[in-house]
Amino acid sequence: MTASEDLVIALYRLGLVQRSIARHALAELGSQGFTALAVVHRLGDARVSDVAEQLSVDLSVASRQLAALAGAGYVEREPDPDDRRATRLRITPLGTQVLRDSHRRMVATATRALAGWSEDEVSQLAAQLERLREDFAAAVVREEIA
Repeated sequence: MTASEDLVIALYRLGLVQRSIARHALAELGSQGFTALAVVHRLGDARVSDVAEQLSVDLSVASRQLAALAGAGYVEREPDPDDRRATRLRITPLGTQVLRDSHRRMVATATRALAGWSEDEVSQLAAQLERLREDFAAAVVREEIA
């Protein structure tokens, strides 16, 4: 096997870890809901199309995720002042609390799982994963341009 094949298998297995974390730490939201809520929180207020773009998903997928978040009271919709036909989404105080609680549980889960790792090892892993994310994002952009 090549190193790239090993990496793809490791990433697949990491996806299994991510889903496990989501089941335990993100009970209220699930991983997609957590990510969509985090995007709305980061943007301040956003259109569904902004969230879809940030998540790299189809508009209909983002719309369903955000509708579920709105139904749970985690985001609120308000008319877009620039376009009355559109709405903007803003995180609610309840959404902010759920996001914080979910984040805290994820950090606690990671801390327990990595108890045998040094701080330096964890920092190095985080840096390499960020580099991987950036390189994949750049590759996708290059493919879109080509």
